[in-house]
Amino acid sequence: MARHCLTLLIVILLATVPARAGSFDFAALQNLIRQRNIGSVEELIAALPPLARTRFALMFESRSLQGASFKDPRVILYGSDARFVLTFNGDPGERGYRTIETMEFDAQAKEFRFRELQFPSSAAGAAGVVLSEPNPARCTRCHGNPARPVWDTHPLWPGAYGERYLAGLSPAEAAGLSAFLARQPSNPRYRHLLGVNRFVDPATFRPAAATQYTAAPAESPNAELANHLSRLQFEAIARGLARQPNFSTFQYVLLGAADNTCGAVADFFPAALWRMQERRFEGFARGTSVANSHLARLKAMRVRHARRSRAAGGLPTDSDALTGLRFVVEAALGLSTRDWSLALEQGTYDFTVLPGSGVSLLQALLGEVGPRDAAIRELFPYATSSDGDRYCTYLKRRSRAALLAYVDTTAGPARDGTAADLSLPDKRASKLSLSMDVAAGSAVVPATPAALLLCSQCHETGIAPAVAFSNARQLKRELQEKPAAHGALLDEILFRLSTDAGAQRMPLGTDLSQAQRRALAAYFVALAAED
Repeated sequence: MARHCLTLLIVILLATVPARAGSFDFAALQNLIRQRNIGSVEELIAALPPLARTRFALMFESRSLQGASFKDPRVILYGSDARFVLTFNGDPGERGYRTIETMEFDAQAKEFRFRELQFPSSAAGAAGVVLSEPNPARCTRCHGNPARPVWDTHPLWPGAYGERYLAGLSPAEAAGLSAFLARQPSNPRYRHLLGVNRFVDPATFRPAAATQYTAAPAESPNAELANHLSRLQFEAIARGLARQPNFSTFQYVLLGAADNTCGAVADFFPAALWRMQERRFEGFARGTSVANSHLARLKAMRVRHARRSRAAGGLPTDSDALTGLRFVVEAALGLSTRDWSLALEQGTYDFTVLPGSGVSLLQALLGEVGPRDAAIRELFPYATSSDGDRYCTYLKRRSRAALLAYVDTTAGPARDGTAADLSLPDKRASKLSLSMDVAAGSAVVPATPAALLLCSQCHETGIAPAVAFSNARQLKRELQEKPAAHGALLDEILFRLSTDAGAQRMPLGTDLSQAQRRALAAYFVALAAED
């Protein structure tokens, strides 16, 4: 039944006109500011359409550019589907008080646009409003590039009222929410919010059985927002994959790896090719597990530290669901997946969504592959039927054929100058394995980069935190297991080598070329994956 419902959704999505007539977006926001000569945050909130002020989440702790507290939370207005999000806070003493932050999902490009609007003086009217460019550096430091929402993952949203799914409010949350609701009607910003009674009802966060049979919202604001953002992020990911030159070659294995019912990712590769990739995949999976274990500990620790939850441990996650798909993306398409998750911590791979929500990367990928292959649309409804599982069988057959055909057209001459004998499966696999190595770094550790000496000079002499860069065996273990701010040590190093690190980019005071940085990154990735 679930697949039939999902198939119907895909058909509807494919038939839907992309333009969303009458929807409130950033262009409409700009028009509103100009037409009404709005010069303050308060005026703007009051002028928003009722639907835009009806659905919202409340943050009593914020790590964003806008501060928050229990009595003066940060408000996240997300409307009916979170395609346009607007945020503000309510205390003049908090950072970001004179700003509005927005997030818009471009339905055509399937990309997120983050902006900041500053309202320095209400007397200046609309002419005084300062608008940032889309995705400025101050936004992408946290939201990444390509930018994506940061909202953590089900079932825990630390810092948001109702932070633990179905657990009700903690005493600290209940007291804080009570203080907010008492002053909400008189606050110049909060008083324009609609549907505040939703936060008065205890069943909003811990629903009683009776709510299943009423017209009340089925989910808490946090879960509702998480569902919307997960769906949009999966659409952005799927479109990003579809833009890659080799997507058509790997689309079948990506579809299969996005669905747990179709078997292991190995089943979509020619056997000889998978034998050459198996060790690297095992190392990739270990690194994913280490990073996600670290994420789970950090999320639970944030709640326990504030003594707000009696049951912060034992968080159910779906952190390994996309490991096979991510491996193909990184090894074959050459794309990083470290910023895919909505989790607060970068370099983690938790994609847990609300059970039964129907939100999945599979759904988004079907929207990209369906128009390219009519057989997919025809076979998908039968994926769980008793007819021999034609859908999964079709994906596996097409994937293996596509991978071998890819080698036929890209392998070129053999290294000894003679023509490559592509009639032998092992030789075909070797050629394709080499193409995957070029994209993601070989499973065989390359020669030690000369720039590694710069790392050792600081981190093995007491100048910087101790890391055994000159000891490959110890470094391999630390890369996989040592926790760091952005996940495991490997994730931290890759972040520090990238432009995303800004002033924290390593090595400090040294201007390495992009080729040198790529060589270092490839060395660390291969070393961490080596058996």
